[in-house]
Amino acid sequence: MSDFSFYCKPAPGERIETAFSITSDTSSAIHGVVTDQDGAALVSVLVLLFRIEDDAPPVLIAQCTTDRDGHFAFGGLLGDVLYRVKVFEQNKRVRELTLASSDLPHGHHDPL
Repeated sequence: MSDFSFYCKPAPGERIETAFSITSDTSSAIHGVVTDQDGAALVSVLVLLFRIEDDAPPVLIAQCTTDRDGHFAFGGLLGDVLYRVKVFEQNKRVRELTLASSDLPHGHHDPL
């Protein structure tokens, strides 16, 4: 557990009330940039996120479209879970990537 402290200097007659809630965020995230062969950002491309489980069909858990810079992000994910990302442009799959959060070092993102 990390140390948490703060300083306070109340004025005469002042009452200060505080409340702290310290939680550990263990959620994971997948984010990336979708580009074409020349490195240009692909805008408004559909990105689907599936959870992969043993002996079960993939489960669609989230979807988004890329922004004007080709970025997409999925947050609040469980760690040590296998995910599949599928990227579609104009109803045609352009890339599919399967990864587990433990496969990539922290801060690394695989280009799609």
